[in-house]
Amino acid sequence: MKIKDIINQDKFSKNIRLEIFKKILSENLKITNEKLLIIGDKGLNDNLVAPIMTNAYALAAEELGIKYETIYQNYKARSEPADDVVVKKISSLPKKSVLVINISNRVGNLQSIGKSLRTYIKENQHRFVSSSSLGSVRNEMLPFIIDCLDVDYKALDSKTKQLKEKITSANEINVTTKAGTDLTFNIKGVECCSASGVYTEPGTGGNLPGSEVYMPPLRNNVEGTLVIDGSARIKDRTILVKHPIRVDIKKGFIHNISGGFEAKLLRDTLEWAHLKSKHPETIWRIGELGIGLNNKAKIIGSTIIDEKAYGTAHVAIGSNAWFGGDIKSIIHLDQVFKEPIIKLDGKLLKY
Repeated sequence: MKIKDIINQDKFSKNIRLEIFKKILSENLKITNEKLLIIGDKGLNDNLVAPIMTNAYALAAEELGIKYETIYQNYKARSEPADDVVVKKISSLPKKSVLVINISNRVGNLQSIGKSLRTYIKENQHRFVSSSSLGSVRNEMLPFIIDCLDVDYKALDSKTKQLKEKITSANEINVTTKAGTDLTFNIKGVECCSASGVYTEPGTGGNLPGSEVYMPPLRNNVEGTLVIDGSARIKDRTILVKHPIRVDIKKGFIHNISGGFEAKLLRDTLEWAHLKSKHPETIWRIGELGIGLNNKAKIIGSTIIDEKAYGTAHVAIGSNAWFGGDIKSIIHLDQVFKEPIIKLDGKLLKY
């Protein structure tokens, strides 16, 4: 069976709400005469959400009369290079083009273009949306994924911007949970970022579903305990956490990881990355605090969804250089936890 025929199967096509994909192309990205490149893969085992969504965007573009091209590659594990055809197509895009990416894990290493994908997109004034780690999503979850995309982006855009301003103006943020998280971040002078899912300006882009606010804490200024009780991103997949993972942090550096089987998987991932990295000290650094704002999302074991769920927060281990931090690492692993209580400079943050 050809990939392009997947969406035409009755069991999948009835779940595709094409108007949602058309709205993303026409409103979130505001595509007019630009070239659109849609990048997908062939799924992971029997999980075909990534190719199904890729097809949905292609059909949406066709109905809207948008000039587009669709390319597929094989599933990419961490550190694997992207297929040559993907690199070639990205490199040949005219300035101010648009990319839509739906992948089961990651696009793959793009070192051959000389920089990270986000940097390349910014420099060439492209726009993009991406949905990654879809390989852990079962096909029957497709209607839920599409529902997470069907939100009031105008309202979310306003909300994320307001929250971004509040956090940017603060000096310290404290996060606690009933499960035991108690973390303090020094964020004096740090610019908070927002990802609402609306990317109409050249050089912008981000993940879908939206939305979240996130920030790179000062390198040596994260203290306390993180208890991961939602989902954990490890080497090449996301796992739902049944036995909470405790992470002890001093001066922004992970000192201990404890818990059950999930804790071992996270620790093994960091030890693997430590051996692979030219700068192993960056592997154990806390690179991000993020807050989910999408009230249709929930924790399902796919980072791209989990971290956006309202009523969650996440801490990422590793790199933050692409959003204003100074940590350059070969990993960026989001760890999601539930029901955060957040205070800015000692005052409860209501959102």
